[in-house]
Amino acid sequence: YKSTDGGRTWTHMGLAETHHIGRIVVHPLDTDIVYVAAVGRLWGPNPERGVFRTMDGGRTWEHVLAIDEHTGAIDLAMDPLNPKTLYAAAYARQRTGWGFNGGNEAGGIFKTVDGGRTWTELTNGLPDGATGRIGLDIYRSDPNVVYAIVEAEEDGGVYRSEDKGGSWTRMSPLNPRPMYFSQIRVDPNDDDRIYVGGVQLHISDDGGRTFRDDGAPGVHLDHHAFWIDPSNSRHLIDGNDGGIWVSRDKAATWEHLNNYPIGQFYHVAVDMQEPYHIFGGMQDNATWGGPSAVRDRQGIANEHWYQMLACDGMFVAVDPSDDETMYT
Repeated sequence: YKSTDGGRTWTHMGLAETHHIGRIVVHPLDTDIVYVAAVGRLWGPNPERGVFRTMDGGRTWEHVLAIDEHTGAIDLAMDPLNPKTLYAAAYARQRTGWGFNGGNEAGGIFKTVDGGRTWTELTNGLPDGATGRIGLDIYRSDPNVVYAIVEAEEDGGVYRSEDKGGSWTRMSPLNPRPMYFSQIRVDPNDDDRIYVGGVQLHISDDGGRTFRDDGAPGVHLDHHAFWIDPSNSRHLIDGNDGGIWVSRDKAATWEHLNNYPIGQFYHVAVDMQEPYHIFGGMQDNATWGGPSAVRDRQGIANEHWYQMLACDGMFVAVDPSDDETMYT
């Protein structure tokens, strides 16, 4: 989808059969050039996966990196000084009725230096055999330095290259729940300062050799998205299962932007009171209850809602003969 009015309206731009998009990268000098990392269908093979490129703002698309019908692309990183150089993380995943399969020997890191016309797989120093989900980032002040967080059968973890991907060094085995996270970001002004998303937010100050997991004190768990202001690397935005959080002091403290209606409810129920109460089970944000009406002239406010239990709320039910008995 594409918006030309700041997100107020959106137009579908195609690639419907890709089903899942891992990353979108826009050329900084020509915004008609866009690259898309397409994961592909979840429940079976299809050819519409890999890396796609448009040269006309999304009107037409070219399949520039096609590996096979099982292997798509989950991440892209563009060289900040040379937009024709990109790195792509190839990844195979398939859901079945009884489980989830992630990774194969066709996965890995691919690089183009001609805007996507040709690609080379990078292997020197990276894990042999099957790889799973991979996250990528490039050091903005010196694009020779590239980081990858690699899921692999053996020797997975955080990798660093100092020659634009020509060779890699395994810095750390850290890779928390890779199929779920696999997000790595490098401070644009300090190539030793690394952030890795996981249940906790992991931070390294020595180029990935060691990490601490206290990077988000008081912040909700499960860190899936992370942005560093390129003009002020003390300014950070973290997207997690609790919403959006902002730091302006390099992750020392965080502010919750709790004004976005983005919570996910699995199920809603009501009791038999008059006025009745509403209950909902949320994804990783507990079960909540509140009144359908109040006497307050200002209407229903945050303080009228109350939390029951924690973690995933999921389904909720109230005993129709006893409003005090609830199941969740």
